[in-house]
Amino acid sequence: MVRQTRWRAVMLSAALIGAVFTAPTHAEESKIDEHFLLLMGARNAAKAGKHETAIARYRRLLEHRPSYPDAGQEFGWALVAAGRIQEAEEQFRIILQTNPKDIEAWKGLLEAARKGGKQHEILKSLERLVELEPARRDLRMQLALELHNRGRFAEAEAHIVILLGE
Repeated sequence: MVRQTRWRAVMLSAALIGAVFTAPTHAEESKIDEHFLLLMGARNAAKAGKHETAIARYRRLLEHRPSYPDAGQEFGWALVAAGRIQEAEEQFRIILQTNPKDIEAWKGLLEAARKGGKQHEILKSLERLVELEPARRDLRMQLALELHNRGRFAEAEAHIVILLGE
């Protein structure tokens, strides 16, 4: 009987010690909730057209968690929506420094270039997007149109041949 009681006491102690070391602290739990709340708050503000509020929330989130999933791209899109094109370009470039094959960041850079009237950047972004996603017919068509509009007919024709399957 005494042996079983000691055994239970040892097992209970081990379980409690394990729970103490593996359970997140209250401060960690509130940080996780705060980060998620900032992300959701930024998304809601952006959808409500409150772009400056969204930008401020994304900034706060990214200061604490720079690699929070999707936050960097969404921050860039909020900057585009607010007309802060230069900052948006910088944000998308930061993402591309980490991952040069990030398709969504290239799309964001393309949109920022369009809004900013940067013709060279538009073409560069489209070329990279077609390189990353060769099966995307819509991107290839946009590239062909851009090349055509710049008088680069032979290059445009090469993409049209691919599109037509000739």
